This record gives sequence, structure tokens and C-alpha cells, in this order.
Amino acid sequence: MDLDIFFRELKENLPDKAIDISESLGLLKETINDTMEAIAAKVNESIIARDLEKMKQYLGLVEQGHDYEVKIEEIIKMLDVEELAIKEEINENIGNKILPNYDEYTVDNKVEHTLYENFTHIRPFGFRIDGTELIEVKTWQEVFLKTCELLLYKDEKKFVQFENKPNMNGKKNKYFSVSVKGMRKPEMISNKIYVETNMSSNSIRNIIVKMLREYDIKVNDFKLYFRADYTNINKENL
Repeated sequence: MDLDIFFRELKENLPDKAIDISESLGLLKETINDTMEAIAAKVNESIIARDLEKMKQYLGLVEQGHDYEVKIEEIIKMLDVEELAIKEEINENIGNKILPNYDEYTVDNKVEHTLYENFTHIRPFGFRIDGTELIEVKTWQEVFLKTCELLLYKDEKKFVQFENKPNMNGKKNKYFSVSVKGMRKPEMISNKIYVETNMSSNSIRNIIVKMLREYDIKVNDFKLYFRADYTNINKENL
């Protein structure tokens, strides 16, 4: 079965899995992008040191990395999940089912986590950037909005420019805009710009990674803390 047929049928029959794959590939693409920048720095070092063998090795990695980026982008385009309904968080999905004791699923909110993890069925407790004071939250939308507020305060001009950057927006919908047109659930940030909040936890993760890169902030300097992990509840309800 060709990949395009496989992904088309996946979107039709298992849209939630298509979304998971697309979001995971988006994070992989951003991670490769970060790696490419690190390799580029090594290329420059080898040129300065006149180490031609090392330079050739690093250039080979650049070429391979670029090929992977192109392939990943092709698959993301095949999936084209932007118009699929975004999954609601688990406490909004259970409907009228008997509610479990959520206290049994709480986790240590002092354990640090990074943006390289899967946040499906995870409830956030808070986050901090580069060792700053902990900012407590209850939802992933709050994580996104409060991160946006911090970055806009840090450099308003840079943040407002997200509206016109293709890599910071969807192919069909805006994630950042001064107008609500074409946005599903916009929220105003500091009376300056609207941001899209109708996104899953992993989509929010991916856009935060992109924002940090625009601000030259290391992704690993963004630390997250969890409130609860409802993964097992979801497995029981399958």
C-alpha cells in the first residue's frame, strides 16, 4: 500500500492516530532543525580550524539531515490533519461515564519534564522558563497563553511578527493574527494579537518549541511539571 493511500485511510478511519503521527513528526522535524543548527556550528568550527576531514563529515550530516526534513514534511502534507477535529482533553471526553477517582492518577508535581515528551492525557501543573519562577496552570491552553504573554513581554515586535511567518501558522488557519477571521477559538494576548487555543496538548507543545527557537531560547530550558496522568483511564475506556 502506498503511503498516501495508507495515510488517507488512516485519516478516515483513525483520525486521532493520524493527528498523533502528524504532531509527533512535527516535533521530530523541529528537533532535526535544532540539530542542523548545531551541525552548522561545527562546520564553522572545522573551517576555522582548517580541519577539512571534519568539515566533510559535518557537511555529509547536513545533507542527510536535509533529506530527512524534506521527507518528514512530505508525510506531514500527506496527513494534512489540520481540518480534523482536535481531540478534547480526557475530562471532556468521558461524557456521562462513571467518573473514576482522579486522585489515584496524580503524579509528583516537582518532577521536571521537557517539551520532548508526549502530553496526551497529561494534566499540567506548571512550567518555568530558564529557571524563572514557577507559573502554575490547570490546562495546556493556559500553558500556551501564559507562555505567549511572557514572550510578548520579552520582545513584542518579534512576537507580533509571528502572524506573517508561514512556519508559525497552519497551512489553512492562522495561529497568530490581529484578526479573528479564520480562527476557531482565538484569545487576545495583552491587547496586541490573537492566538489560536483550539489545539491539542501536543500541538501546543510543538508551537511552543517553534516560539522558543524564534527567541533563541533553548528548548531544554523550558521545564514542565505535571498534575496528573490519565493514560490508564483512556486505556480502560478503549
